[in-house]
Formats: sequence, structure tokens, C-alpha cells
Amino acid sequence: MALMPPLAGTVIGGVSWRNLLLLLAWVLCYCTEFTTARWLTSRMSKRFLPPVAAYAAVTAVFGLALLVTTPGLLRWVPLYMVLAALTFLAAWRRVERSWWNNLVSIIAACTLCLIAYSLGSGPQSQATHSPGGYFGCPPNPAVNCFSEGLFPAQAFPPVGLVATLIFAYTEFGSVLYVKSLVRERKHLWCTVASVVWNLMLTIGAALVLPEVGFWPLFAALILVIRAAALPAIARERRIPIKQVGMVESIASLVVFLVTIGTAGPITAALQGVGLFS
Repeated sequence: MALMPPLAGTVIGGVSWRNLLLLLAWVLCYCTEFTTARWLTSRMSKRFLPPVAAYAAVTAVFGLALLVTTPGLLRWVPLYMVLAALTFLAAWRRVERSWWNNLVSIIAACTLCLIAYSLGSGPQSQATHSPGGYFGCPPNPAVNCFSEGLFPAQAFPPVGLVATLIFAYTEFGSVLYVKSLVRERKHLWCTVASVVWNLMLTIGAALVLPEVGFWPLFAALILVIRAAALPAIARERRIPIKQVGMVESIASLVVFLVTIGTAGPITAALQGVGLFS
């Protein structure tokens, strides 16, 4: 859930040293967040402090290297500071599996898809004509620096934005599905919401079928079938958490592969009806 969106953005946008460094920094950031959350949950027990300090130090080194070589990423720092604060608040209050903290995690991971795409070899090669005097600014000063304002259009490339929205939608569907089997298994509304949410995705995939082919519809059908079938099975017998996770891992992998293969055609189809310029 945390790694697939930025990894997909890297693949779709084209591998570059910038998005590879971003991926490394993100993995380290995740490790820092995880250990810090454990530390806060334990009410700052000294036993959990050494890994927090170690991961934070390594993350700072690679994070600063990324910002020095691509200072335009500073535009995203306020967002991630807020998301980090909310995550740590959830850890302190011991509500890490709450709905709102799930949303925080989705926003953090999926936004990385857009950022990783914008740093890819494809978008980076589409350099603007704005001058970039700082050594980290070329080849695309609009994205790598601030030559065209705080949030230029180049920081929101359509294909990257579409891939980000796909991941955000499907990952929230994943939250609904898992909760319908675990924490909210006694509440029918969660199962209904999960099925309806994924059914809407299936309808959307069917609408773009002529332009993008069968694979998005195939992925959507897998998601809606698992959202309906497993809760029905769980009403007869309890499904182990491990099996729930395995099914969701397979579904997430399908979404990952289909998004990589069809984000471009889906964007073109949406542009054809005027949804993206």
C-alpha cells in the first residue's frame, strides 16, 4: 500500500536518479514513521528510542540530498509535515487503525505516485524554457525548482495525476474491504459500502473499455468480486487475517500492473472528453 504508488509513478514516468532517490528516501521515511509510532504508542519508552534515532538520522541524510538536488520538492514539504503530525497523533492516541489515519496513509502514499512520475525521465525530458541557475534545477526548472511558481502545471502531469487518482480510489476501497472483514465485520453497512465503491470503479472501467481495452475492467471485476464474496464467506466461517492479507496483496498487485499498463490510455480517453487538458 505504501510502496506501490511511488513505484508505479517511477515506472510510468521513466526511471531516473531523482525518482530512485525519492523511492529510497520514502522507504527510509516509512521506517522512521513506523519506529516513531511504536515509540509514541509506548509513551516514549527508552527501549524504542535507538531505532527511531538511527532511522531518523539516515532518513535526514538522504532526504536532504534529495531536496538539495531537487529543491522544487520543497513545495510538498508542508503537506507531508501535516500528514506526519496526524500520523504521530494517531500513534499517541493509539488509534492507528482509525478511518482518518487510514486516509492520511492513503494521501501520503498516493501523492508520491504523482511526485515520482514528475521526476521521471519522460516528464523531465520535457524541459521548460525557464532559466535554472541552480545546479539541481535542470533539465526541468518548473518542477525541480520554482521558476514558474509554487505549483506549476508541470508538477501535475496528467498521466501521473490519473495514476495517483486510481491508486487513491482503489486503496480506499482496500480499506473498506479489509475493515468489512475485520474491525467492521459485524456492520453490514461497511460491506455494502465496499461493494458499491468497487462497483462504481467497475462501471467506470466499462465506460472506457473501447479506448483502453479489457484490463482495467478485469482488475475492477476482481476487486468487486472479492469485496462481495469474502464477507459472504466470513459470515459462515471466520477468515484468518493472513488469508485476508494474501487476497488483498494479490488484488493490489493486479491494480499495480494494470495501472502501469493503462494509465496513459486512460488519460488519453479522459482528455478526449475534456476532463484533462
